[in-house]
Amino acid sequence: MNLQLLCATPHVSVYFDSWNNWLYVEWEGALTLPDVQYACLAVAECFVEHAYSRVLNDDSQITSLPPEVAPWLSTHFFPHFRMAGIKQLAWVHAPHLRGLTHATHVIQQLPHLNVSLFADIEQATRWLQQSNPAYAGGHHQLPRPVADATLFAQTVKQFRQVLQEAGVRNPAHS
Repeated sequence: MNLQLLCATPHVSVYFDSWNNWLYVEWEGALTLPDVQYACLAVAECFVEHAYSRVLNDDSQITSLPPEVAPWLSTHFFPHFRMAGIKQLAWVHAPHLRGLTHATHVIQQLPHLNVSLFADIEQATRWLQQSNPAYAGGHHQLPRPVADATLFAQTVKQFRQVLQEAGVRNPAHS
C-alpha cells in the first residue's frame, strides 16, 4: 500500500491508497454514537472533492461499539454512498461478536453496493485487488457527474448542520 493521509479524527483515519486506487478507512478505539457521527462526517468530506469507487473499511481496531450505531449508519450515512461514487466496499469487521453483528446488519441495507465482509485485512485487500485486476497502480480518481457531486456536497453540509442543531458534540473538541 502507498497511503496518503486525507484526514484524521480521534477515531478514524482516512487514506488514499494510490497503488491500489482505493480509500482506506481505519477505525479505532471505544466508540460512542457521537464519535461515529463526527468521524462519518470527516469520511464524507473526503468524497466531496473526489469520487472513490472502492473503499477498504477497517474496523479491526474497534474495541467497543454501542448498539445504536448500526441503525444510525443504515438510515443516515450509508444511503448516500451511491451519490458519493462508491461501488465496492470491503469491510473488515471488529473482532468481537457485536462488530460482526453490526457490520452484517448494515450491509443488508446496502443493496446497491458490492459489499463483502471480512475477518482480516489481508482477505479484504485480496478481494479488492482481484476486483480490479487491470489497474496497475498510480493515482486515478473517477469522474463523477456534476449533479451528483453538487448534491453530495449539499448533503454533507446538511449532515454537519443536523449534528450541530441536534446538539451532538464533536468528541475531538470535548
